[in-house]
Amino acid sequence: MVARSAEFLETLADEITAETDGEAVAVPTDVSDADAVAATYETVRERFGGVDVQVNNVAGANVGGDTLSVTREELETAFAVRVAGQYQCARLAAQDMADGDGGTILWTTSQQARLPRGSVASVTARQAARGTARAMANNLGDHGIQSVHVVVDGWIANPSLREQYPDHDDWMDPDEIAALYREFADDPETVHASEIDLRHPNDELRF
Repeated sequence: MVARSAEFLETLADEITAETDGEAVAVPTDVSDADAVAATYETVRERFGGVDVQVNNVAGANVGGDTLSVTREELETAFAVRVAGQYQCARLAAQDMADGDGGTILWTTSQQARLPRGSVASVTARQAARGTARAMANNLGDHGIQSVHVVVDGWIANPSLREQYPDHDDWMDPDEIAALYREFADDPETVHASEIDLRHPNDELRF
């Protein structure tokens, strides 16, 4: 598992290893740092022998504001994480998959990847990430690799968010989202997905 927050990541890795049959390893990394990302994948390869499933789910780089307020530097910051950083991670994983038996790369975004609402930097970066995911889907299939763009279009039930919005009712269970991701990662041989949207049953389709 890769994230910037070492303490959070290490605690989560310990919990997963203790409570499941799997093994989780924390590798604190800033994905906007190309050298750090390259070193991270070397660590993963040494420990596990390579990547066959990857979930891109970056946080941070949430620059607020409209066109008249967001600067070029703020836009570049959003791209460094959401586009360039995720692309490098996906490319390194794809190299492992191409050398092996294929695999799956899942890209998590929000409705901003499809609808131009909110911060211009966030919208632009998320839509670019969607384009990257779909471009990879177009040219990695021959290697047995599916690249799937997943729009999570709803409110995910985490404790802090529920506390912040106590009047909201239609929460998406993160365990159910994780179960669907696990199914997506089964890497079927004859059918590949390229884009999927997830939402609460009571929410209307937005796109």
